[in-house]
Amino acid sequence: MRVPADLELVSFDLDNTLYDEGLWYEAALPPIAEHLADRSGHPAHHIEASLRATLRAKGRHYHHLFDDALREIGLLRDPHLGEVLAIFREAPAVLEPFPAMRELLADLAARYRLGLITSGQHLVQARKLELLRIRPLFASVIFSSTLPENKPGRMPFDRLLAAVGVEAGRAVYVGDNPLFDFRGANEVGMLTVRVPNPELDAVVVPEGWDARLRVTGISELRSLLLP
Repeated sequence: MRVPADLELVSFDLDNTLYDEGLWYEAALPPIAEHLADRSGHPAHHIEASLRATLRAKGRHYHHLFDDALREIGLLRDPHLGEVLAIFREAPAVLEPFPAMRELLADLAARYRLGLITSGQHLVQARKLELLRIRPLFASVIFSSTLPENKPGRMPFDRLLAAVGVEAGRAVYVGDNPLFDFRGANEVGMLTVRVPNPELDAVVVPEGWDARLRVTGISELRSLLLP
């Protein structure tokens, strides 16, 4: 399968596709552990070690990291989860795209329209884009957690195509996570491309959930999209 000759739109996932999401967690976990230590009396370094162990075991795509931590130290979900998420949103992170990704995005934007679909918390994802300094490159950004149907459903992809006025057959979606990134894009008829993610490279998903193409890294992605 090849990239359409009449390609108009190149769109991306955000976390672990354009930058290393681990940078966000590295900044967020210490203040969260300190906060939970203050609330619970448990040592902060034990709480942080437990959070990191859960991330290693279940991956950054695991959605109950903080629920598990609260249960482990005996704190109720309400109001403590909201407090933790507020700290997470304001993580003192310094973010940079993957090496050579900023240049690739700029070169792609000179030839095609660019789009972004990201499914994390709206305010967190918006702040990440601000810190990465790449928002102006995108013709449209879809925060799919704000929609009635999130990824992996097709609604975010339909919304993106409508926003930029491009047919699915002239669009590509690039992501890293076969559990969330590709099913909806495949259903609407976009070409899907999967970039490496060591946490997910061995994951096997049902037919129709994985990308139609896989690349080994940014250099191969450049060759594919800018022949």
